[in-house]
Formats: sequence, structure tokens, C-alpha cells
Amino acid sequence: MKRAILLLLTMVLAIVTVGCTEDFEEINTPRDAVNIVSPDIMFLPMLQNPMRNYQRNVNLYSDFYAQYWANTVSGFESPRYEYVDGWIGNRWREFYTQTLAESLTLKDWYGEDPTYTNVLAQVEIWMCAEWARILQIYGDMPYFGAGLGEFVSYNTEQEIYYDLFDRLANAVDAIDPGDSSQYAFTSDTDLFFRGDLEKWKRFGNSIRLRLAMRLANVDPNKAQAEAVAAVNAGVMVSNDDSALLPIWTEGFSDYLHQMGSNWDNIRISSTFTDFLYNQSGSEDPRASFWLAYEEGSPLADSGVFTGVANGYDLVPESANDNATINLVDGYSGFSPNGNVLINLPIMFYSEVVFLRAEAALRGWVGGNANALYLEGVQASMDLVGVDAVAAADYIAAIPTLSGSNEQQLKQLITQKWIANFPNGEEGWADFRRTDYPDITLPIDGVSSNSTVAPDTWVKRVRYPDNAHELESEFMPASRNTIPADRMDIRLWWDTADTKTKSGGLMSSNF
Repeated sequence: MKRAILLLLTMVLAIVTVGCTEDFEEINTPRDAVNIVSPDIMFLPMLQNPMRNYQRNVNLYSDFYAQYWANTVSGFESPRYEYVDGWIGNRWREFYTQTLAESLTLKDWYGEDPTYTNVLAQVEIWMCAEWARILQIYGDMPYFGAGLGEFVSYNTEQEIYYDLFDRLANAVDAIDPGDSSQYAFTSDTDLFFRGDLEKWKRFGNSIRLRLAMRLANVDPNKAQAEAVAAVNAGVMVSNDDSALLPIWTEGFSDYLHQMGSNWDNIRISSTFTDFLYNQSGSEDPRASFWLAYEEGSPLADSGVFTGVANGYDLVPESANDNATINLVDGYSGFSPNGNVLINLPIMFYSEVVFLRAEAALRGWVGGNANALYLEGVQASMDLVGVDAVAAADYIAAIPTLSGSNEQQLKQLITQKWIANFPNGEEGWADFRRTDYPDITLPIDGVSSNSTVAPDTWVKRVRYPDNAHELESEFMPASRNTIPADRMDIRLWWDTADTKTKSGGLMSSNF
């Protein structure tokens, strides 16, 4: 069945969407030259977009920048902040020519038919999540009118975030789980929630909360209003609500199991393993669920998990002796389950609890920040599969929130960063927004071929070459040439420089 779906999907996409080419003119190719097919055929690849070219689009950049993983291939210089258009440049093209094109096609086909209100609202929630995912990589982007036939000016992050809030609110409100006359995606298509529309509503509200907290330092009034609205509307309530993208056992997939085991391109970051041992005085009980050593590693009997420092120029020959992903008997998200090989996290329930904890710390929503903080750790332990006693012992040993708001935020974000593993996109976003946890600079220094100043952190990814070739007149004036389009330019919501820490704390988050 899945092979049949994939075959039909390939045929449809060849006709409907713009191919993944090097020609930005084709982004706006008309989408009206095909007979209408089931919306399932279009929605399935949209949901699978996060695993498309995962190594080049995410692992070589966000996963390394979040310092969950470290590179073990000499010659891969993205951990030292170099830009490679043949890698990360795909991400921009694939979003505009495939995912955005698919969503616009669905709106063209079904937007006037009330039978499809629910499914189009699901599409809308997903597209808001996808827009936010790519927005936190680049910053200002073509948004209003993109994909509709003409080049458009790049919109500011603020404009886009404000519109995403409205779109999420409207989409959640549009879903009517009790309307049996509505067309419904099949359970094979709805990879996240198997047709549970209440979970889709909670997912939409949770994405809204994520984006609200992203703006906490730059636009606190708007952030508070959106956070309150999202929580009041109903966010995720248990681990069963987590949005996890299943990757099938059949066929090829490009995800962490390939890079961390089959290809031996990565090992766990020593930054991450350090935090697995320095929070409670003993090993974090999630460590053995997440991590393992490859067979034959001389470190396998060491009793601890060790990682590789981020940012080597010439990687040590012994790098692959270090710990990697546990694909055998650990966390269920990394282990085969029926026809699901592994899961790629889009949003954990624990992240939502930590978001609520931060909002409570800021005085924006009800609830006790410390209680929510501990609840977030517990939710992560439960999802990973940690024994109740081991989880309780760890939680009892970690520091409760105390001290100044800044000190409490550092504790909270550090535990959130651990719990969000291996979601490198959110880990990197939180680091840039709050400057927590304490992430290292590249061990061999920032590459002289990068556009990041020495001894500073990477802050964004620059626009791809084809965008500069064809769209420079529509870009922000300060970034409309490749030399000016630097990767140390802070995004709108990234308001402070990590190097300004005093005593390990920022003075900019409250």
C-alpha cells in the first residue's frame, strides 16, 4: 500500500509541483494543469518534508549548532560555520518549490468546498509550523504572495510572525471534530495524530505558544498576549499529544540512524554528554536510552558516555569510538516498532510544559513555574521510558528553580534543551533566544571561510546562491549581496550577544 502511495505521489508531484531545480523562476509556475486528486496524496509529502535531505538541511547545521551532535568527517566544515550551498541551499528550494506549492495547490482545489474545511485547517496548521521552521533559519523571507506567480519582496520576521499567529488561531477555530460530513485524512496520511482532530487543535495552539515565547525578549507584549491565548485555547496535555514524524522501515530515509550508525558521520556532542552528567551528580537516566557505543568501541565498557567536541578542522581518528545513537534497546523513538523504523520529533509534550513554565516565570500565565519545570522533566523521562524510581531520583537531585529570574531561566532552558534532544532546530533556536545552555565555540575556531566573526556564535544561515542571483532586489538592503549576507547577523528575536554573559548569566531575558 505504501509503495503504491509513493508511486502515485511521485507521478502527481512531477505534474503539480515545481521540481527541485536550480531555477528560482520556476517557483511560481502555475499549478492548475492537473486533474484534482485526493488531498491525501498532497498532504503526505508535506508532513514528510522535515526528513527531506535531513543531513544536508538540518544535521550539518542546526543539529551541530545546537550541539546535540558533532561531526566526525574531516572536510565537513559546517560545524566551523562555513556555508555550503549544495547542502543547506536545498532547504530553501525544497520548501518553496515543493511544500509551499503543495499547500497552495490544495487550497486552489478545495478552498471553496466546505466539506474540506477540517483538512484544510490541518494543512494550515502544518504550514504555519513549516514556515516557522524555515523562518528561524533565515530571517526575513518572501512570504505574502510567495508562490503565486511573481517575485515578491522579502517580508520582515515581525510581519510573518504576526500573520502566523492569526493563521494558527483561525485554523484551530475552523476545525470541527464533531462534523461527520467532513472529509477526513486517512490514518496512513495523518502521520502525527491518526485522524484525532482534537490533537490537531492542541498541536496548533502549542505551535502558537512556541512562537509566542520566541518573541519574549523582542516583543514582550505581543508574546504575552499570544501565549495567554494559546494556553487558554488548549495546548498539549500528555505525551500522547507529541508530534512525532514516523519514518517507515521500507525504502530509504535520511535521518539520524543513517548518520549516527550506518554512515558514521556523527557522534554525540561532548557538550551534550557533559550536561548528562553535571545536572544531578550522576548520569542522567535517559542517557542509556538515547545513547550507545558501536560494536568494537574501546569505550564500550567505560561505564560513561563520552562525546566529541564540536568544530574540529581535522577530526581525531578516534572520534567514532565515542557514543552514538542507540538503535537497539533504548528509547522507543529510536527503535523499530512495526513498520516504523524511527521517529523524528516535531514537538514533544515536554517542550510545551517547559514553554508554560517559562510563561509562568514571566508572570504571563497561571501555574507554578517550578512545578511546571519539574513536570517537563518528568514528561521527558516518561516518553523516553525511564523507570519511575530512576526518574524520581534524578528529579529530586536536580536544582529546583531558585535565585533571580535570569538564574531560574538558565536552569529551565538547560533542562528543556536536554529534554528536546534530538530536536536540534528547537535546541539551536532556544540557545540563540536566551543564550542558554552554555554551548561551546568550535574547538578549532571559527573558519576563516565563514561569515561569522572569530570567537562569536553562528546566528542564522544565509540565503542561497540562486536567491542572490535572481531575487537580490527584493531582499533586505542590508543583506542583498553574498558578502553582506552574513551568518553572524542576529535574527529579530535574538536580541543579545552570548559573549556579554557575566558570571554565566545574561542580563537581557527579563
